[in-house]
Amino acid sequence: MSALATPHHTSIPSRLRAMLAERLGLNEQDIADGLHLVDELYVDSLDLVEIEIGVMETFGVELSEEDILTMQTVADLRTIVSNKLALL
Repeated sequence: MSALATPHHTSIPSRLRAMLAERLGLNEQDIADGLHLVDELYVDSLDLVEIEIGVMETFGVELSEEDILTMQTVADLRTIVSNKLALL
């Protein structure tokens, strides 16, 4: 079973770390909430598209353009995903 195909009861932070690690080619343990996506994880525009697709595949929610423009850290992304899941 891939990291992205984990059961839904697995925590949002761990599923998000697994998705980011897979999409960005990093180790899960290197991804912390406080890390800045661009300045510390070196996310570029193509990576943002990968993250957007990863969020949709992993959590079943879509990131809006506003979400993408406002998220600065891993914690920001987690909050956005958590808020969208709460609306389901």
